[in-house]
Amino acid sequence: MGEITSRGAPAGRLGALQWTSDFLMWLFAFDDEFCDEGPVAASPDETLLIITKLQRVVDVPWAARADDNYSAALRELRLRLDGLTTPVQTARWAASFRAYLQGQIWMAANSAQGRIPTLSDHLAVRLDSSGVKIFSTLSEIIHGYDLPAADYERHDVRGFVEVFASIIGWSNDLVSYHKERQRSQEGYGNIVDLIAYERKCSLEEAVSETAMMHTRAMALYLRLRDQILSDAGPELRRWITDCDSWIRADYDWSLTTNRYVNPENPADLPAGSAASPFQEREADQPLPIASISWWWTLLKDR
Repeated sequence: MGEITSRGAPAGRLGALQWTSDFLMWLFAFDDEFCDEGPVAASPDETLLIITKLQRVVDVPWAARADDNYSAALRELRLRLDGLTTPVQTARWAASFRAYLQGQIWMAANSAQGRIPTLSDHLAVRLDSSGVKIFSTLSEIIHGYDLPAADYERHDVRGFVEVFASIIGWSNDLVSYHKERQRSQEGYGNIVDLIAYERKCSLEEAVSETAMMHTRAMALYLRLRDQILSDAGPELRRWITDCDSWIRADYDWSLTTNRYVNPENPADLPAGSAASPFQEREADQPLPIASISWWWTLLKDR
């Protein structure tokens, strides 16, 4: 976790970088044991009990019950956080973390019932349940600045956060697919499987569709980025460029970490680029998916 943290914020404060690395270690371990691979992943009742306890730890760590490894570790992280952050930074991190936790209940309920969600519903919930939105709150903690509330709550900034989370989340679905197919309890928790099911297409076609969606999201990200930067103050400008760093950090880390490139069970990785790259005009087209099509309405020059 130290590598992705330092790649994402190479000029960050040392104590905050260490905290972020420790938190990400907790997050990935919890996600594997309770959200992806363990028996609790298919039990909404058990998931709800765990989530309720962890949310209390986030809210009042000095008084919350922490009688298992994960709640105790989270309590220690949460108490350390207060020594590194402003109340605004803590509140934003806590809100995104609670949303991540609550999303696990939806995922577990689908797994328990054998229910396959629509792609649109899945993409909406995974904005939070993937945990990627949390990354958008980490830069303020690591670098020690507060993004003004008037900027944070802007519709275009909120849409930008969703696009940011989707770019990382969808690329992660591609690089983690081999691992999840071998070990996950989620069923249709990966965008590749959902596309193959909903579009009635082959796995190879679903991978290509996911790559196309990622390309269009990235094209939109770049246009929204430039649009927001055109009138951004110093904190918003800093925050936007920090989001750029997290995207690149995730790409570089994901393609080298043994979490996904497992030497004991290697996946067949592509050796080159797509044979037919998308034209720019195609990449700029909105995706016809109800829960996310609103992103493109944020563009002023459409």
